[in-house]
Amino acid sequence: MVAGCAAPAGDWVKDNTQPLQVDQDKYACLKDAQQPFSYLSGSPGWGPGWGPGWGPGWGAASGYAGVQTNQELYRACMKARGYSWQPQ
Repeated sequence: MVAGCAAPAGDWVKDNTQPLQVDQDKYACLKDAQQPFSYLSGSPGWGPGWGPGWGPGWGAASGYAGVQTNQELYRACMKARGYSWQPQ
């Protein structure tokens, strides 16, 4: 496991809250904390090919896109709902 990638052991707790409500709040905060990202590497321009879509050099760029969780936003959301983090 890579250091810094693992979440600390524990859970969010709130007095007099049913497990179903805790799960629903976690889901809502997780959903709200998702942020899109993308990464592009290389040159998206035309290479030494013969025109659009023809020959080498077309599509010289590579990349990816997805979503990532903003942990600070997630924690702020859970705290705003009255939860506190309980380490194990």
